[in-house]
Amino acid sequence: MLRELDLGETVRVGFGGTLSQPVERAIIRGSTYLHKHFNFDDANKTLDSIDAPMAIVGLGAQNPTQDASYLDGNEGARDFIARLNEKSASISVRGDFTAAVVERLGGKNIRVTGCPSLFYTLSAPQVRVPEMLAMPERSVGVSIHSGLSANIFCHAPHEARAMHGRVIAWALENAANLSVFEQGVLREYDIADHDLPFDERRQAASEVIARMKAEELFSPERLMAHMVSVKSIEEWLAKARDLDAILGFRFHGNMVALLQGKPCYYYVYDSRLTEFCDVYGLPYQDVTEDWRDPAQAMIDHDWDGANARIAACFDEMKAFYSENGFAARFA
Repeated sequence: MLRELDLGETVRVGFGGTLSQPVERAIIRGSTYLHKHFNFDDANKTLDSIDAPMAIVGLGAQNPTQDASYLDGNEGARDFIARLNEKSASISVRGDFTAAVVERLGGKNIRVTGCPSLFYTLSAPQVRVPEMLAMPERSVGVSIHSGLSANIFCHAPHEARAMHGRVIAWALENAANLSVFEQGVLREYDIADHDLPFDERRQAASEVIARMKAEELFSPERLMAHMVSVKSIEEWLAKARDLDAILGFRFHGNMVALLQGKPCYYYVYDSRLTEFCDVYGLPYQDVTEDWRDPAQAMIDHDWDGANARIAACFDEMKAFYSENGFAARFA
């Protein structure tokens, strides 16, 4: 959002804190706030301290399954949406599932904008399938989340972790080049950290492989050879620039391909990932479903339809910023 908007001088306050100085208007990073464990009292305290118009961007709902009624009895959530109704011209949500949840909580003037991260380049990505993706010499990335467990973010953790092993094994055997991208899970990061002793990295790789039940599929050393860690978005984009596609389990991990006009394939395990894939028309399968060839699935996918949906979200995002009084830097 800081990249997309011309905000001038800013002051930040987190949920639970109170704003101690006057501001012209406030922008709220949407994120996944609409879930059963969110502290709505803290959030409402902060919103009450802002005596100015406000807008929330890319608000998200989170549930293992797409049951939009799961917050119906939550008064804190209802009060949170009421404050947004009062101080915002409209509410930006990341997809149709969140829109349904917000509407049930009393939300008005809802715009389905997707995630602002998809417009990091300040334009709407246009995806095209590289010719090399159909060849065994393809280069692919895999975004992983080996720390999945049974909670609000995952309806099938055992199947999700096992699918990790199958995806990495497929890539090792069916691509000339492979990058496995960690995204904040400590043991995954340790595998890629060349400052650690070799034995510590190998132990971390063994532990991650064990979580995937993939001991028979590839060795710790093979995983070490392909694990990639990044320190910034720009470094992430640079390391993914020459890949033909990214497949895997992380929304933003796969988005790095979309931002550069490359296809992606998602393995979904919760309402969030499913919602993102649906709103943009991206190819995906649930982790409980039978194996499909991901390269062929991406080749066969309707990317013209996906590009049209991405462009529609871009238009909604621009309209949302404008009607809430924010100047966007979009092309």
